[in-house]
Amino acid sequence: MTRPEATGVISGAFLFGLGFFKKLAVADNCAAYADAVFADPASFNRFTLITAALGYTIQIWADFSGYTDMGRGAARMLGVELPENFLSPYLARSPSDFWRRWHITLSQWIRDYIYIPLGGSRGSLLRVSAVALLTMGLSGLWHGANWTFVLWGLYHGA
Repeated sequence: MTRPEATGVISGAFLFGLGFFKKLAVADNCAAYADAVFADPASFNRFTLITAALGYTIQIWADFSGYTDMGRGAARMLGVELPENFLSPYLARSPSDFWRRWHITLSQWIRDYIYIPLGGSRGSLLRVSAVALLTMGLSGLWHGANWTFVLWGLYHGA
């Protein structure tokens, strides 16, 4: 940790404010809309359901990205530089590219402490596939103690 400098405090406050804006203005407003629609989906037409799904997608990004920006901004104001954690994940060209851009620090931890110790990309196609499925299944479990999260992780592993 270094002593906070004026430029770090200013840029940290800006980053914190950006994250706060993402959370309050973007994520919370998208959540209000998506939650209202998903509370009674049978009452809405297809267009409204699609816009609610898109709103939920934006909500998830704005929540995680906003919280990360607030954490990084607060740390920077105190003289600590934390790594970037989101690099436009919705512009990814593939699922693996998505995971390199979304929650980067978690993805790196999963790679370094689960995927590689289990064998990573070494071995037969069957072994590599099993390691990828297990790793992503555990990632899903990390996101929530529910079978839907595990299935979500297995889907991404596949």
